[in-house]
Amino acid sequence: MHRSETRELTRCADCSAELAPARDRGYACGEEAFLCFDCAIRRGGRWDEVHDRWEAEPDVGDLPVTEG
Repeated sequence: MHRSETRELTRCADCSAELAPARDRGYACGEEAFLCFDCAIRRGGRWDEVHDRWEAEPDVGDLPVTEG
């Protein structure tokens, strides 16, 4: 991994897995919080492969959501 890529990494707000929001499929919970794909699905999110978007949003009510 290139050093510049490490600056783009963050942690899943649920399981703390490392992810790169610009590269990995995840769910943004505000400006700086993210869920990894697995946690988003486990929380009820549904991904639409055809349209490349979240068809149903995951439940993030218990997470600290940051606003910009």
